[in-house]
Amino acid sequence: MTPEPCPFCGHVGVTVREGSTFRWRHAQCNVCGAQGPEIRAQTTGYGKPAEWERDAIEETIAEWNKRAPPTAPGER
Repeated sequence: MTPEPCPFCGHVGVTVREGSTFRWRHAQCNVCGAQGPEIRAQTTGYGKPAEWERDAIEETIAEWNKRAPPTAPGER
């Protein structure tokens, strides 16, 4: 899944980062620092850690992509 551009600055570079603890992830714009909501990553149970991380990244990007698109100057 590909992240949409930042809704604040329009930059297309977004990175998934560790959130408030090792169990959480959030997407963050590489230019203005805007952050999406934190998503809980699986850390125990069925599956492998690499699968859990891949799933957390996919879900984090999906949540980032639900944000409102950037507005053109003068439309605010």
